[in-house]
Amino acid sequence: MVKMIDIDDFLPEALRHSPNTSDLVAQRHILAAARELCARLRVWRETDTFEVTAPDMQGVCTYRDAAIEKIEAAFLNGVPLEPKTVAWLDENEPTWSIADEATGNARYVTQLEPNTVTVVPRIAGTMKIRLILKPARDAFSLPEFLLEDYSDEISRGAAARILTDANSTNPQLGLDHRAWFTDRLDYLAIKVAKGQQSAPLRTKGSSF
Repeated sequence: MVKMIDIDDFLPEALRHSPNTSDLVAQRHILAAARELCARLRVWRETDTFEVTAPDMQGVCTYRDAAIEKIEAAFLNGVPLEPKTVAWLDENEPTWSIADEATGNARYVTQLEPNTVTVVPRIAGTMKIRLILKPARDAFSLPEFLLEDYSDEISRGAAARILTDANSTNPQLGLDHRAWFTDRLDYLAIKVAKGQQSAPLRTKGSSF
């Protein structure tokens, strides 16, 4: 499981780009930049194993200060499940949400609410799942590897938000930081897609 550190640890780098900002404001924008980076690059992955005892709405994300961005892969009782959106299921499996508890093998996994997983058809069993995560909206901590590997990206992404605020005295500098941040994420996204950069998988077990 990834090591988490306080958002305060990101302040020195962020405040270097926007030195007249309060810690509270900087923390808020650091979190926003970290969420955007993780959603775009998908560098925060975790694997988990747990028992599905309520297949219709199974809580899954027990990682502190994290939210599920995407279910990347899942197995129930050793059978691979296809991650699908609710919209896809409604179009291709119209009765999925009203069907009674099924027997046999599950086929799909989806999210009805944030940080939950629903098995379709509704079958209990042992779930092994790989998740792409991002910081939660109300997070007080962030993965340590973000500070080690992406401190410049996050600090300049935060500065872009701070300096383009309505009260900013230098919005052009904020726009420059935003352009750099956007271009940097574009570049890193290509590297990740080509497999040149990836985060290690971290596994933990839990039961519900």
